[in-house]
Order: sequence, then C-alpha cells, then structure tokens
Amino acid sequence: MNIILSKLQHNYYDILKVLLYVLAVTVVVWISPRASMFKYEFNLGKPWSHNDLIAPFDFSIYKTDKQIAEEKQQVLNNFRPYFRYDDGVTVSGRHLLIENFGELWQVSDLGKSNDDSVRLQLFLTRIYDEIQEKGIIQYHELLEGKGPEYPIRIIRGNEVSDAHLGMFYNVRTANEYASSKITELNDPDSSLMNLIINQSLVQNVFYDEAKSNAERDELLSRISIRSGLIQKGQLLISTGELVDSEKYQILMSLKRDYEQDLGGSESQLYIIIGNSLLIILLFLIQFLFIYFYYKDIFDSLKKTVLILLSQVGLILITHYIFRNYTPWTYMIPFTMLPVLIAVFINKRVAIIVHLVTVMILGFYAPNSFNFFYTQFAAGLIAVFSVGNLSKRVDLFKTSLFVFLTYMAVYVSMLFAQEGSLDSFSYEFMGYLAGSSIFILLAFPVIFFYEKMFGIITHLTLLELSNTNNPLLRDLSVKAPGTFQHSLQVGNLAAEALYVIGGDALLARTGALYHDIGKMNNPLYFIENQAYGYNPHDELSYEDSARIIIGHVIDGIEMARKAGLPEQVIDFIRTHHGTRRVEYFYKLEKKQMQGMEVDESEFRYHGPVPFSRETAVVMMADSIEAASRSIKKPDEQKINDLVENIVGSLMENNQFLNTNITLREINTVKKVLKKKIMDINHIRIAYPE
Repeated sequence: MNIILSKLQHNYYDILKVLLYVLAVTVVVWISPRASMFKYEFNLGKPWSHNDLIAPFDFSIYKTDKQIAEEKQQVLNNFRPYFRYDDGVTVSGRHLLIENFGELWQVSDLGKSNDDSVRLQLFLTRIYDEIQEKGIIQYHELLEGKGPEYPIRIIRGNEVSDAHLGMFYNVRTANEYASSKITELNDPDSSLMNLIINQSLVQNVFYDEAKSNAERDELLSRISIRSGLIQKGQLLISTGELVDSEKYQILMSLKRDYEQDLGGSESQLYIIIGNSLLIILLFLIQFLFIYFYYKDIFDSLKKTVLILLSQVGLILITHYIFRNYTPWTYMIPFTMLPVLIAVFINKRVAIIVHLVTVMILGFYAPNSFNFFYTQFAAGLIAVFSVGNLSKRVDLFKTSLFVFLTYMAVYVSMLFAQEGSLDSFSYEFMGYLAGSSIFILLAFPVIFFYEKMFGIITHLTLLELSNTNNPLLRDLSVKAPGTFQHSLQVGNLAAEALYVIGGDALLARTGALYHDIGKMNNPLYFIENQAYGYNPHDELSYEDSARIIIGHVIDGIEMARKAGLPEQVIDFIRTHHGTRRVEYFYKLEKKQMQGMEVDESEFRYHGPVPFSRETAVVMMADSIEAASRSIKKPDEQKINDLVENIVGSLMENNQFLNTNITLREINTVKKVLKKKIMDINHIRIAYPE
C-alpha cells in the first residue's frame, strides 16, 4: 500500500494529465449522438463501390430539402390570405355621417329648406352605403406590390368567399368615387358634402392574421416529406452503378431510417460502445503523439489544459449547431482550433489535434466525407499561413487563404460529384465566407488565453520589445549605459538563437528587461558611471556585492509591478544563475587573508537557466559586458574571452537544467565571437 501511495505521490502530475484526457473523452462521448453510423460511403456522381445493395427493410423515400422548399413555396404562392368585414365599424361610420351632416348643416348659411336637408342627407347615406357595402380595405404590408388581381378570401359573418383586391376600395379610391358622385349631382353644396363624407368613410375590411396563419400552417403541414416507398428485398443499386440524383436520394433515405431504427433497437448499447471506442482511440493517438514526440508539451499541465479545452469547446459548439441549426454547420470557424494551437503550442501538434477533432466530428457531420476533406484541407492551410503570428495582418491573410481553400474544395467537389456548377449555392458560399471571417475572433481568444494560461505570443512580445515601453523608457533615462548593454545582449542572443533554433524574439525581449533592476542604483554599475566617480569606493566589498546582487530581486519586483509575463521575468531571475560576484569576492578574500569569507554573501540566488533561451542570454550577457573591458580588441582576445566565460559557466554547472547541447553551445560561441568582432571592428582613419 505504501509503495502505491509513494508512486502516486511521485507521479501525480502525470496522473492528473491522464485524468484530463479521460475527462475530455467522457464529455465528448456523453454529448455524441447515440445513433448508429451507416456502413456504406457513397457520393453523388460516383460509382457504387460496394456489393449489390438490397433493401434490408421497408422504408420511405424522403424528399430533398430543395423539393420540400419548392412545394412550400408553391403552397405560399397559391395561398389566399383572409380578410374580414367589420359591420360594426360600418354602422358607426354611418351614425357619424348623420351627426356630421346635422352639425355642419345647421352652422352653414345656405338658407336651404328642410326638404333640401333630407334630400342631401339621403343622397350622402346612399353613397356611403354603396361604398361601405363594397368595402374599403385596410392597408397591410402583405398587400405591398400586389395588383388588383391578387386573390384573397373574404369572411363576412359565417360566410367565406373568394375575391381579389380589385373588388374593394382603398381610402383614396373611395374618396375619389364619392367625390365623382357628388360632382355629378351638380349641387352648390358639393364642397360641404365632400367634407362630410370624407370625414365619415371608414375602412371596414381588415386582414385576419390569426385565421390566415392558421390556414397557412395547416396547408404547409399537409406537405409530405416522403415521395415513395421501397419494399424489403428490392435491389437498390448494383456494384459499379452510377449514383445519380435519384439513387442518391434513395440511399440517403435508407441511411436515415437505418440510423434511426438501429439507434432505437436493442443494439443501442453496442452502438454506444462502438462510438466510445472510436473516440477513445482518436484521443489515445493524440495523447501518444504528444507524449512520445513532444514530451516538453506533455510535461506542461497548462498546455495540456489549453489543448483539451480548445478541442472539447469546439466539439461542444459544433454538436449544438449540428443538433439545432444544421445549415449553419459550415459557418463554424473550425480552423480557429489549429490556429490557436499553432500560436500557443506548435504547428505539428496543431495538425494532429485538428485531424483528431475533424475525424470525431466527421462521424456525425452531414455528408461526412465532404466535411472532413474540406475542414482538414482548410486547417492545414491555416497552420501553414499563420506563421508565428508576429503581425496582426498574418491572421487576416490566414482568413483569406482559408476562404480560398474552402472555395477551391467546394468547386472541385461540385465538378467531381456532379460534373457541373449547376448546384453552386451563393448561400453556401456565404457560410464559408462567414467561417473564414470568424477566424478573426482568434484575436480576443488569444488575449484571453494569454491571461488565463500565462503563455505569451509573438504579438505580445513585439509589444513588450518596443523601446517606447514605459519600463524600457525609464531604463534608457535612468541607466543609459545599462539600456545600451541590454540592446546589445538582445541582438546577440537573438542572432545565436536564429542559428541554433529557438525563440529569438522571446530571448531578445527577455534580454531587454534582464537588467531593469539596475534603475534603483544605476551609478553602482560601471556601464552607467561617468567622470571617474565610483560609489563603491565608499562601501565595503560585502555591501557592494549586496547591491550588485540586489538588482536581480529589484528587477523581479519592478517587472511584476509592471505586469510583465512570467516568461520574461524568467530572464531577470536566471541571467546570473548561482554564480559569485567574482570581483568583490576576490577583493574581500584578499583583504581578509587568513580569515574565512562567507561565500553566500557574494553569490546570486538563482535559479540557473532552465531553457535554451535563458542559457543563451546568460552567455550573451556575460560576454557582452566583459568585452567592453578589452583594450585594443582583436580576434585572439575575443576568442579567448568567449571560451573562458562559457567554460566558466559550464564549470559552475549553470547549464545543467537547460535543454541546450554541447554542439549548440559551440555554435553559440562561434556566433558570439563573430558578432563581438563585428561590434568592435576597427575603422580606417579618416583624413583631417
């Protein structure tokens, strides 16, 4: 028992990563559809490559989405919306006409008799009744652009009849008709009568939305999704026979019923087991690939979490879209996954993660072969085109290249499967364009990941390496000599890492900040001293060493206060490793002859470098600083200086924790020698 607990204690980190993979597999299996997968692969326009297929059971032939859409459109084109007479409104308008006539007649100075009043009132009510009986239809957006022959249905009381728009007045035509009738009367009171009837006419035919919607829904619901029946034992397709549109629809119908029927039978358990094993196998392949070929990535818990979180997150989103908004499937930015993995991890891992993900999704995606081919091709192009994402325009170029890849695959598939572009869909092209544009969402996701996982990208490093950054600006003002030294160290380290392979931008950025702690006491460092004054002359050797060593701690505090990433702060921690402040240590020993000197007071606290980048910066820092003390530098002096300093670092075990090899160290030495000689080259003397 103790042995087991001891192994668990020593391997808990690896066990945790395995558990993360188990959790990811569990989530993906849980959300995966429970339906079985049709065992035959086929494509429109391609020969049937399997044995003769016999119908295993009776099944219906389902109509295509296009056929159903056309039938629905036909129903809508022939549909007659319902309008309803409102007799109550008509009666109210008639009462209003009589009231208006009485009031206006009394206030007028026409001097007419009561007989005239009765006659004109009857005339107006007769016109009113005639117009309202025919009906004044209320405007509705449904009638926009419709001509007089547009068919409708009229509900009046309990009767329903067919009609068309030309049978009714609208407000304008009703007023025009009334005005024409009044004009025909040729009465001097025509203006008064026009005013009265215009105020009294009312719209009395209204659109019946509830009845229309109910009738339309009823008609649409009657559309059958089936167009025929296949009986068990019937030959569906023979080996080598071309899969034309008719055969394709029969096969798709069989696939649909096969998956539904088998998914609901007693084979359900076996289906779940089979799907689970397929998903487990794919995740196992990904796990083993990273474990054997990228052990450094596997050893990083946060990188493992980043990969699985991105992967499972995309699968969750995709399954939701598959289930609820199937036509939007191709709008999902699948290529964002390999872009993120390439930026934060590396390109090879991005390819394998993308491959595993699209294979898992391909099991359940509509038209799985087309889906897999399209997304895998676009994912590879995304990985190749994104580079190190050192410029923001890189992501825009990636978006463009992905769209062009989508279009190339789409058009190629149409030619290969149908032999023409007759089925080219601008709507589908819009989905592909949307997916390509959504790749730009990687910008906020990258920012979020940087904060969440503490992994920085080249975009952030470029921002940090800008010498107008407040911290670097302060360094250039308070400690100009240190600032120039840091620039030189950054250039040396970057050049060396370009040659041996490594993150040159990270090393350059780290080198720019490695000595920022010197800003607290700039004059105590020789590169900032001027006029021959040295404040160390007034201190003990032990105090001088304490100030020199303290610049590392001060730098770490400054960097954290400024919010620098830990990867940059690592260069501040490690650029002196655990070495001694040799100059003051030897002076102290000389002064304290015969007495014991506490070496720990003269030694940096470390840690030693633990990456190729921090090791190279340590070498560049030591060599650049020492090269300034060479009088009349030449090739031999620089060669001896580099060899002695690097040899001393190796003797002091400063590179034990790094992944740098002896061959790479020798290469770094060659690069640094050449660069130091270039920096210290002797120019010819110009004539006075």
